[in-house]
Amino acid sequence: MKLLSIFLYFLIISFSKYSYSDVINTKYDLNITILGVNIKIGEINSQLVIKDSIYNLSYDLISENLVSIFTPINGNGEVAGTIVKSKLVPNHYFYTYKKKDKIKTTNIKFNNSNVSFANVNPPFEKSKLTIVSDEMLKNVIDPTTAIIIIGDYKLNNECTVDYRIYDGKRRYDLQYQEKYIEDNNIICSLVRYKVGGFKLKDDEVNPFKPAQRINAYFELINDEYILKKIITKNRFSEISIDVSRY
Repeated sequence: MKLLSIFLYFLIISFSKYSYSDVINTKYDLNITILGVNIKIGEINSQLVIKDSIYNLSYDLISENLVSIFTPINGNGEVAGTIVKSKLVPNHYFYTYKKKDKIKTTNIKFNNSNVSFANVNPPFEKSKLTIVSDEMLKNVIDPTTAIIIIGDYKLNNECTVDYRIYDGKRRYDLQYQEKYIEDNNIICSLVRYKVGGFKLKDDEVNPFKPAQRINAYFELINDEYILKKIITKNRFSEISIDVSRY
């Protein structure tokens, strides 16, 4: 999976402790470690607006110059939905990015958690990917909504919920495998399961390919567990995301 997918895959925000009328600005520093060398690869700046039972998150993604030498990416996106009994239900997901001289957009609409419309422009070649059936697109959420939940210890019911995710191309599930305490942090470990929309012959040597396992670190602050960072590893590298609000 390309570096862009890693950025999208770890767009993280935590908001259950906020009231239902708030604006939260967050910065995410993304770093990669290869062969013991740590490099900042980009940052995401997001704004989450919560009003009554509506949530709307918008974000911008910027690559670092060093990484832009071989993967220049700049993009922005938005997801909007409703909050029903502390559950996030997306209505519309949109993302666009420019990589080198190519612009790509993804547009997904939902109806009662089922995909009612999906468009990726320019389109991808489905014959080279595993099948995504209509049944697979029922009871799903977009990747940004999923990570909002992953980043909030209350919304994810203390790391016990499962995730059925569709990003316009890929369908995958995330499930919690274990939860443990380390240095005053609760660490929740997720595993990704491919469902459809993946390459028939996957690239096993891509150092930017996301790991199957993702660890979310929650720190106890004022009797509440707050997201501190996310770490994911594959065989060749480690991706970390540090969260700060302003």
